Amino acid sequence: MLALTAPALANPVETSRARIEQSHLALPQANSRLCWARYATRGARNNDIIEEVAFRVPCPEHMTTDFIATLQRALNARGHYDGPITGRADGQTRAAVQKFQRAQGFDSPILTLDTAQHLGLLPIELGRN
Repeated sequence: MLALTAPALANPVETSRARIEQSHLALPQANSRLCWARYATRGARNNDIIEEVAFRVPCPEHMTTDFIATLQRALNARGHYDGPITGRADGQTRAAVQKFQRAQGFDSPILTLDTAQHLGLLPIELGRN
């Protein structure tokens, strides 16, 4: 049997240093207003009937270049967007939004508040209808 021994230390107390950094996460403030959009499409049952729906959307102040770039990354990670991360809400981005939302049961190229929250882009407002 082989016995391993460590050399005797002159100072048996070990010390280590840790660097502690604080960081602050800035979340969007709760919206004091509600923003809505309307979207019209031909009815699924009868092509002669136009159906219009109203739904909540992120307010314009949320729709920054950084927000759109994050939206593009989130859609890319889920396999719905394969374009460049530009931070612009172009046709390819709207098509990806529609593809993602269609899979969730809502067929519109306009980003809904529910989708933005589902993707983790905006906080979920509790206790608000």
